[in-house]
Amino acid sequence: MLFSEAIERPGGEAAVLLHGGAWDIPPDQHEDHLAGLREALDCARGILEKDGCALDSVAAAVESMESSGIFDAGCGGVLNLEGEVELDCGIMCGRTLDYGAVVGVKRIENPVLLARFILEKSDGSARILTCEGAEKFAGSNGFSLVDKADLVSERERSRYSELRERMEGYHTSHPFLSSGKQPRGTVGCVARDRSGALAAATSTGGTPLRPAGRVGDSALPGSGYYASGSAACSATGWGEAIIASLLAGRSVDGVGVGGAPAEVLSDVLEQMQASIRNEDGQGATGGLILLDSEGAGAWAFSTPHMARAGWAEGGQSWAAV
Repeated sequence: MLFSEAIERPGGEAAVLLHGGAWDIPPDQHEDHLAGLREALDCARGILEKDGCALDSVAAAVESMESSGIFDAGCGGVLNLEGEVELDCGIMCGRTLDYGAVVGVKRIENPVLLARFILEKSDGSARILTCEGAEKFAGSNGFSLVDKADLVSERERSRYSELRERMEGYHTSHPFLSSGKQPRGTVGCVARDRSGALAAATSTGGTPLRPAGRVGDSALPGSGYYASGSAACSATGWGEAIIASLLAGRSVDGVGVGGAPAEVLSDVLEQMQASIRNEDGQGATGGLILLDSEGAGAWAFSTPHMARAGWAEGGQSWAAV
């Protein structure tokens, strides 16, 4: 089953959409997810209402969600097979096509801030930095490095122990872990500022009990996020399938050639679900948010729930799970 909705532009210039993951979010976590979404949305909206840029807006929203401990990002990241947090993040400017990303960092509290720094400061020779190299770069540029243990939450320690007891063997497409029952609280945001610029950012702690060093979609432009002059998109879901489907890039391109946002998102999710399946025969699932160059947009997901929120000038803020 696929859920989608078009979001019309109320008549203002600025707009923002964000998500906190698409999966079978348990009812007892809904209120926390809604609270985290609203706080992040307020951060993004406040910047846009003060004539701030889209890049600042998406970075602020993602930073808020990374710091909340509610989602699978930042200090709420799930643990890999070795019991460690590894964080991935990417951010992109639609006007210039500049992007910055980090992969597998274990000592960066807010990966989106480092990704943003790479976007702005890189001479173009290095746009994606990984693991210890990214952390060394961060330290040499004034970022504080935290102890790895500081990013491991009590919630994830408990979840790690439970999953280790329930699972024998591992593969990222294992039906137990790729099902909608497991956390996919990857966070993302897309924004349009009053100048018309678009931006997108996505941040994640990955999938539970994945092999150390696994790279998902969230740091890869065109897969987990993409922004151009026509649209900005952020994805969440089964990372390996999202990479193979180039989900965010295809969504942006679909809108760029005249497709209606809600129809484009529904189409790409349906195509991914039909073409990629796990070992249990289940089609790949995920969720998307998108804003176009006019400030209209859409969200869509093929899981039981997706945490999502948005606002546009002339309208009211909203949040849903």
